[in-house]
Amino acid sequence: MTKRLLAPIAIAAGVTLAITGCSAGTGANTSGPQAPVVDGTFAWSLNADPGSLNPLMTAGSPTHQLAMLSYDFLVNVDDKTSEIGPWLAESWEETTTSASFTLRDGVTCSDGSALTAQTVADNISFVTDEANGSALRGVYVPVDASAAVDGNTVTVSTPAASPFLLLNLARLPILCDAALADPKSIDASSAGSGMFTVTEAVANDHYTFERRDGYSWGPDDTTSETPGVPATVVVSIVTNESTEANQLLSGELNAALVTGADQDRLDAAGLNAAERGAIAGQMFFNHNPANPTSDPAVRAALVQGLNLDDLTSVITGGRGHRSTSLVSTNPRACVDDTVTGNLPDFDVEAAATALDAAGWKLGADGIRAKNGTPLALNFFYDSMGDTYDAAADLTQQAWTALGIDVTLTSGDSNKTVEVLLSGTDNTGWDVAWEPVYVNLPSMVVPFFSGPVPADGLNFSGIENAEYDAAVATASGLVGAEACSAWADAEKALFAETSVVPFADTVKKTYLQNAELAFGSQIVGSALRLLK
Repeated sequence: MTKRLLAPIAIAAGVTLAITGCSAGTGANTSGPQAPVVDGTFAWSLNADPGSLNPLMTAGSPTHQLAMLSYDFLVNVDDKTSEIGPWLAESWEETTTSASFTLRDGVTCSDGSALTAQTVADNISFVTDEANGSALRGVYVPVDASAAVDGNTVTVSTPAASPFLLLNLARLPILCDAALADPKSIDASSAGSGMFTVTEAVANDHYTFERRDGYSWGPDDTTSETPGVPATVVVSIVTNESTEANQLLSGELNAALVTGADQDRLDAAGLNAAERGAIAGQMFFNHNPANPTSDPAVRAALVQGLNLDDLTSVITGGRGHRSTSLVSTNPRACVDDTVTGNLPDFDVEAAATALDAAGWKLGADGIRAKNGTPLALNFFYDSMGDTYDAAADLTQQAWTALGIDVTLTSGDSNKTVEVLLSGTDNTGWDVAWEPVYVNLPSMVVPFFSGPVPADGLNFSGIENAEYDAAVATASGLVGAEACSAWADAEKALFAETSVVPFADTVKKTYLQNAELAFGSQIVGSALRLLK
């Protein structure tokens, strides 16, 4: 899976910036239960290289997916119900301004050291320290959070109410002391308390993980001795979904995320899949004054010129539906429909009229210009397969018909980070498609407010006072009132056509001779190999 704006984390958050759906069954088309494999090798594929393996330093989805093999989390959140269960913490408490976690006894890191409440507190401090440059600052951990330790309990507090604090912290991979002391030491290795440790990292090819001895604190009482837990996990980088599907059917792979037309033949073969709702199409506009998309009239006209229903069908291969929120990934804390009725309707004539009114007049060459400057857009999108390419081409055609000179560029996850998040050239793009996978509305705030890259995650350069005010209100509320205020925040973004979520899909991780013991994501302690 290419790097997304998390959440997990996304985005990731992901940029993917880190980060669900139905639990998986076995991946074989059999008439009865399959016996577990003892000390086998679990073969999994990602369609983009993670780059650095340090999950605190990137919001990229591939890194956070691999982190689920080597790192543990404070609690386990059920994909479907949001019910919270034990993991590193055996108990927890929550208020509007704090979340406390009492850790299990006996949790150890891969280097043999103990993982303590102080270790957890140090993770919080590392992320909140702006000097460290953690990509999860303000995403999983509020920027003003602090952590205090009392025996085996760590309490994370914020000065003001933080209604999703526990659910946010539940998505933070917990690193061990060695990684916090030297973050670069785990760029190609691991230092966590998870079921597996990195033993080989070959960029753009494969990553190998070996099972730890003595692991005994996984969800559902999983240990390193649980039947079916593999001895080795090999994660290959396979950039073509058809190839992944072929390898699943042949048994070369035990798991792979497949989102396009190849789902049909995998479904027909009887392979089961772990399903997660996810955003597929999300459009951003550059608000930098040097870019034509800084004009809200131009942004609105660009959206009016697109048939978003058609784009949704194309980008999801006919398997998706129109987005209803910026938050699409289960478990969702808020389920309000903030999109319907709040984006410009498809109307090509109105789009042309709006561009005329904004001063962009059609020239004899068929290209609009204003004060002698052509209306030229750099359209960048994260390439995730043929359906994305087709949808981008369709968009280019629609905007070209409006008299816009559109340069189309795509890239993999690392290119996406370079273009959108590196801060190398914040004016180098005008329109970007980059899904931000989150399940809490608070997780997207750093992407729509605050500093721009390289100092922050607000890569569009959005300054929206109504959004900021609604976020401030929502952050002081809980329950239905909080969700209503978060809905107002999203609507403020849509009113300025700053971001357009237009397509949701169902992500399927197909399984062959394997199952996930819990959840819908590939977590180290959830992996089971079957005969």
